[in-house]
Amino acid sequence: MTTLIIIAVSAVLILGLIGLNAWMGGWTPSRIDSLETAADLLRQDLLAFEPDDGVLAKDQRAALIMEKATGRIGLVVAQGDILVSRLMSPDDIARITENGSALDLRFRDFTFPNTLFEFDNSDVAAQWRARLAGES
Repeated sequence: MTTLIIIAVSAVLILGLIGLNAWMGGWTPSRIDSLETAADLLRQDLLAFEPDDGVLAKDQRAALIMEKATGRIGLVVAQGDILVSRLMSPDDIARITENGSALDLRFRDFTFPNTLFEFDNSDVAAQWRARLAGES
């Protein structure tokens, strides 16, 4: 009988912790507030980075920003509750799939997951696909 009480109390406490986590926003994914926020993060993480033109995904979970003078591209992606930044060149991308107004990027770096960008229209997607592929 004591074992059943311990199991029941443990289950209630675990459910309470899950509820507390949900109430405090534990399952709310992070978002990138603006393109300026992404540019600031890239400047902070990559000291010599000078942002130029950029685009923020429709869901605000990813941003691409060109670097002045070098042609490299800064990437900021929301992963869980943090923002992760990378500096990349076309050589870092294994595959780019364009589907209407969306781009699906697969990186050569196995530690970084695939990233899906949904843009406002297909013209923006085509422009950034060309930049990412090193065609412009």
